[in-house]
Amino acid sequence: MKKYTSCATKWLLYLTLISALMLLLGITLIVADCPNIELQIGLTMSGGFLFVLFLCCLLAEKSRWLKIDPDQIILPRGADHNGKQIFKRTVIRIVNIVSVESNLHKGDGLISKDTYFHTIRLKDGTKVTFTLYAYGKNAEKEIIETIKNTV
Repeated sequence: MKKYTSCATKWLLYLTLISALMLLLGITLIVADCPNIELQIGLTMSGGFLFVLFLCCLLAEKSRWLKIDPDQIILPRGADHNGKQIFKRTVIRIVNIVSVESNLHKGDGLISKDTYFHTIRLKDGTKVTFTLYAYGKNAEKEIIETIKNTV
């Protein structure tokens, strides 16, 4: 069993911790009765706002995990089933997979990068299409090789 999380998760965790420290520093300055009231209010309000913002983003990213078990693959929400996007997790049993294909979509280089769209064809004729760009290039190669080796 292997579980993959997004590359952004680590950075969001760092930013959440930094903003929590800002909030705690602001509260500490209030309790210590620091004469600089602007510093107290600024650190407390900005730290609190950024903490809530980064914490929500962190929890949203952590929910986008991908898991490969010996008998099934659990894809994050947003996979495409026969051209229709599904907003819940997709569970694919390994025994139902017929083939795995990867198609490169060329980006313009400014707004979008080159991205592989991976398609899993199942025995019942269903095509499940998904991307793995959020996990990083190395993890993407490892995930696809693992899926292809288990089929």
